[in-house]
Amino acid sequence: MTYLPKSVIGHRLAKQQKTLDTNICSYILRRHPQKMLERFTQLEYDEVWLSAIVAAELRFGAAKLASPRFSAAIEAWIDGFEIRPWPVEATHHYAQIRSGLEKAGQPIGGMDLMIAAHALSESSNLITNNAREFHRIANLQVEEWLI
Repeated sequence: MTYLPKSVIGHRLAKQQKTLDTNICSYILRRHPQKMLERFTQLEYDEVWLSAIVAAELRFGAAKLASPRFSAAIEAWIDGFEIRPWPVEATHHYAQIRSGLEKAGQPIGGMDLMIAAHALSESSNLITNNAREFHRIANLQVEEWLI
């Protein structure tokens, strides 16, 4: 029998972490298209987390609709995830990404930029339906879920 150091075992068993972009969350919450919901159910609970930025966008959407029922559904759904605060390390990624994209004349939306910086700081794949913007960001691992 071969014995491996715990650090190697942990590394081999560690799952690639994934985070969801707001648009994917919206599709899942609306349960449409069905393909999004089916893909979401294939994910393992311990490999997915949400950025506090995504949680803020979802809560904004609920507040804008002014529907207590929808707000409650958002809160119940969000409560099922690990919500990670935006870390200081993400501020460094944000600055570099924004600077580079603006110099190239290819800026992206502020919230998408923050979500991307957060995913990079957590070494996580970003699941999105908006890969066109996110593919502009070097070293960001993007998993595109098409409709």
